[in-house]
Amino acid sequence: MGRLRQLLAAAWRSAADKMAIGLSFACLVHCLLLPVAIALIPAAGGLAGLPEELHLMLFLVAVPISASAIVAGYRRHGAFLPGAIAAIGLALIGTGAIAGLAVLVETSITVLGSVLLVAAHLGNWRSNSRVSLGEAGIIASSQNA
Repeated sequence: MGRLRQLLAAAWRSAADKMAIGLSFACLVHCLLLPVAIALIPAAGGLAGLPEELHLMLFLVAVPISASAIVAGYRRHGAFLPGAIAAIGLALIGTGAIAGLAVLVETSITVLGSVLLVAAHLGNWRSNSRVSLGEAGIIASSQNA
């Protein structure tokens, strides 16, 4: 039963990081491509307009997913850096969603936050993989090195 619980926990951590990476990437694409598409196709501007509240809603979805993945990873691998980078990324995304800044500033802050969040989850995923490989005896753990 303990082994099954470990496998399920590992699957959840991996899935949570992948989901967070996907959401961050979708945010990045939205922030970069939607304004370009709207600028290039003026007639579609009214059709493609998304409610401003969408940024806040996506931020509110990103926080618990990212937090659960990062905290679960930290408990497993003990690496502080992914959590610190994720916190900065989420703070920037939240600032972009809430602060009511000029469009260029908001987009720049949100894009930087999304890139940092993706980097944090990739680091978290990588650290989790190292621990899993160490447990499997495939690589030497840092404690034995």
